[in-house]
Amino acid sequence: MNILDAASTTGFAYRKMATTNGGEYAGTCPECGGMDRFRVWPADKGGGGSYWCRGCGKGGDLVQFLVDFCNYGYRDAFKAAGRGMPDNYKRGAKPGVPAVNSPRKEFEPRVYEAPVETWCIKAQAFVEKSNQSLLTYDHGLKYLESRGLDLAAVKAFKLGWFAGEKGKICAFRPRNSWGLENIKNPKTGRNKMLWIPRGFVIPCFKEEKVYRIRIRRPKADLQQDRDVKYYVLPGSGMEADVTGSDKQAFVVVESDLDGKMITRKAGSLTGVVTLGSAATKPGSSVFYVLKKALRVLVALDFDRAGIGAWKWWNDNFENAIQWPVPMGKDPGEAFENGVDIKLWVKAGLPPVLTIGNRDTCYQIPEGLSHLEELELLLKKYPIELVADEDKAVINFDPGFRNNDIRERVRSLFFGDDEVFHYLKLIHPESVIHGGNFNFNRAI
Repeated sequence: MNILDAASTTGFAYRKMATTNGGEYAGTCPECGGMDRFRVWPADKGGGGSYWCRGCGKGGDLVQFLVDFCNYGYRDAFKAAGRGMPDNYKRGAKPGVPAVNSPRKEFEPRVYEAPVETWCIKAQAFVEKSNQSLLTYDHGLKYLESRGLDLAAVKAFKLGWFAGEKGKICAFRPRNSWGLENIKNPKTGRNKMLWIPRGFVIPCFKEEKVYRIRIRRPKADLQQDRDVKYYVLPGSGMEADVTGSDKQAFVVVESDLDGKMITRKAGSLTGVVTLGSAATKPGSSVFYVLKKALRVLVALDFDRAGIGAWKWWNDNFENAIQWPVPMGKDPGEAFENGVDIKLWVKAGLPPVLTIGNRDTCYQIPEGLSHLEELELLLKKYPIELVADEDKAVINFDPGFRNNDIRERVRSLFFGDDEVFHYLKLIHPESVIHGGNFNFNRAI
C-alpha cells in the first residue's frame, strides 16, 4: 500500500499535478475540507509516501495518514505500510521518530565572515555598472515588473543586468584581483579564474557595503544538470539577507527576488529574511533578530524541501507560524496570480502589529499623493523622521500635542508602502524633516 491507495479510501478524488519525483497529486483535505490545497507524494518516504495540507498544516507519512484518516491504530498502520514498529517507539511519539528522553540540543547559529575589502570594492563597482545596464534594458525591466519589482524597486535595491562581455555570455577575472585566494587547476596547473555568468544581478548589502552577489541566470544558459539557476559569486558573504531589522514581524522566504518584492509591497508592515534555499539556517545576527520578533511568517516554497524545512523553524521559534502563499509555489508566483501581497502578510500578523483606523478631525487633502501630503505635514509641523535600512522612527517635538496629525503621520509612514519605500530606500538622507524632504515628483 502507498499513500495514494490510502487516500482513495477517504472518498475524495486526487488528480496528478506533476510527474517529477514520482508524481504529485492534489485534492480535498480530509481534515479541513480545503479544496485543492492537499498534496500527496506517493513515491516519498521510502515508497510509503507523504502528505501535507497547505490550509490546516496537517502532514506526515503513510503511517500517520492511516492513523489520522483511516481509523488505524499505530501498530496496524506500521503493518499496513510494510514497516516494522520501532522497538523504542512509544505511544504518543511520531511515526519513524525514536522516543528518547534526552533534551533536544539547542541550535547554535553560525557566525559568518564578511567578504574581504577588495572584494567589496570590486563588487560595488560591478553592482553599479550592472544597475545602469538594467535601466536601459527594457525586456529585463518588464520581467522584474511582472515579479512585483517596478522601476523604483530596481533603483532602490540596485538590481542589475550583466550581459557578459566580448561577445560571450560570461566574463573571467583573476581571482586575486578580487582579493580571493588563487586556486590551481589540477589538470593544467594554472590558476583558476573567477567566472561571472550573465544574468540578473541581485546584490545584498550589509553596513552599506555589498555583502553578496547572486546572479539569476537565463533559462537558455542552463544546458546541463550541473548548471545552477542562481549563482553566488565566489567571495560573497553567506549570511541570510534581512531587511527591516527594526520590525516586530518578519516573513521568511527562499528567493531574493521574492524577498525584495515583499519589502516593496509590504515593507511598512514587516521585515523580510531571504535564505536562498529551504535548507539554509539563519546565522547569528539574523537568528537573534527573529527570536525577538512578535511574529515570524515562514513562507518557504510549497515543495517537499520547503515543507520539510518547517519542522526546524517550528522547533526553534515559538513566534513562528507556517504561512504558505494561497496560490502558486512561492510569493513571486502568488503575485503573478493576482494575490495582494500586503493583505496576505497582514492576515498573518497579530492585531497589535496592524494599524487600525479611528475617527479624526483631520481632513485629508484632495488631489495630493500620500508622499506630497507627508511633505506638506513635515513642512508645517515640528516632526522628524528617521528612515534607513535598519531603523524607522518618528520623532515628534515634545510640545507637539495634535494627536490627529500624529496619527496621520504614523499612518502614512508605517502604513503606506509607497511612502515607506521612498523614505527608507530612495531618499538620500536618513533623518528627514520639512527642510530636506523636497519630494521629487519625477520619481
